[in-house]
Amino acid sequence: MRSRSPWKPLRLAAVLAAISAATLPLAPSASPAAAEPAGPVSRTADPATSIVYDPGVKWRCYSVSNETGGSNYGNDSRDCGNIDHPNRVNAACTWFGYTSPRGVECPAWRFVTYNWEQEHLRTYPGYDHQVQGNSGTPLKLVLQNNSRGLRNVVSHAQNCELKEVAVSHEYVGSSFKRKADGSTYNFADGQVKVSYDALVEQTGGFACEEKRALLTTDFIYRTARGINVISVVHFDPGPFSRPNDDGVLWSNNCRKADGTADGCRMTVYGERLTSGERRHLEIDFSGIATKYRGYLNDEAVPVASQIEAVQVVNSAKGADLKAEVSGLDVTLR
Repeated sequence: MRSRSPWKPLRLAAVLAAISAATLPLAPSASPAAAEPAGPVSRTADPATSIVYDPGVKWRCYSVSNETGGSNYGNDSRDCGNIDHPNRVNAACTWFGYTSPRGVECPAWRFVTYNWEQEHLRTYPGYDHQVQGNSGTPLKLVLQNNSRGLRNVVSHAQNCELKEVAVSHEYVGSSFKRKADGSTYNFADGQVKVSYDALVEQTGGFACEEKRALLTTDFIYRTARGINVISVVHFDPGPFSRPNDDGVLWSNNCRKADGTADGCRMTVYGERLTSGERRHLEIDFSGIATKYRGYLNDEAVPVASQIEAVQVVNSAKGADLKAEVSGLDVTLR
């Protein structure tokens, strides 16, 4: 993921690299230190305060971003008036098509697709993103990601490229609130949790060597070193990889392939779902970062750690996977 302006599609490259690389041998690393306090914590929010403008995702104020092509389409701003806020005004968001009394505003959340062309929207094999329910109540967000039987145009062989459909809270002033003094929320400001209700259904088997049909929750934050990504796997029937002894599926050891310093990426298992099961999930990212600080440059939660995005990602290769998400929220205690 790169640093992007609030009106551009959020780059998922870091997340994709982290999960894709999980099929590679795990890099050796020292055992992470035992859980310990993450350092000074400034309590900037009331208990369990939501830090997104549309907690629970109740309003149709979103866009669809094609990550591969870097384009936006499918804008829906019909409910944006319910979350007018001066901190969401951004003159560069004129493409979105909503202007409040204060000026143009950005989408409150997004669907994000990766490696899908629009010609495959609502086809089979293909993908879909749907919003179901009444405005003002938690909307059901449907992520359909069907690549089983998808063929390469030239060879007509099974297409085993990574395909993703995600829902994303992203960017300060778009999805994420600012504090009363105008500053941004940091990971170090308290205990950060992500919660939502989820249902996953995989139909058919796997058509590719890598048996990948995943639902993950990805937490992305910016540090002085770079962009950190913690990815938590909830559904993995393959399984597509085996975890290390301490539960880590993959880590980049906070370095690029050439050994230079980089942001830290890690993938772990979280609360697990089975196909056809609907369950409430709650992910304590502060606890995960503290437990696995050895994979995060030995900094569980750096003081300077601006929260960039939270994504629920349906990820597959040669598999058919549907996910339903509702009640998505990000809270700080």
